[in-house]
Amino acid sequence: MSIDAIVNALDARPTGRDRWRAACPVCGGANRSTLSIGLGDSGAVLLRCWKSECDAEQIAQAAGLQIGDLFPPRESFGKPARRRRLVSATQALDLLQREALVVFAVACDMQQRRAISSADFDRLASAASRIQALGAEVYA
Repeated sequence: MSIDAIVNALDARPTGRDRWRAACPVCGGANRSTLSIGLGDSGAVLLRCWKSECDAEQIAQAAGLQIGDLFPPRESFGKPARRRRLVSATQALDLLQREALVVFAVACDMQQRRAISSADFDRLASAASRIQALGAEVYA
């Protein structure tokens, strides 16, 4: 079953990318924030009742669904999972700005022909490593 059909069955509202909130059909009543719904990396629908910690099977049954509806079809098992980005664009820019300041500070010392301490060199190497890791994340 598609995520859209499940979201409609639970009368959920979006709260972010692949995230929704709804009233838990088991215990939620009118409170439309008792149930968190998410789409996992494997395509499985993740359910979390924050009010009474109702389990996924209870929630599915109360919404008129089968527990198997929360999982992708069998033929999709074994396919590479959709990969989520670990950082947002804003977080990436914040990281780049901080690390660029480290690089600039060490470059200023070098331009003034000041000796670079081993601690400063280690921090510069760390900045370079973080920038490389961020690049790898963006291109993944």
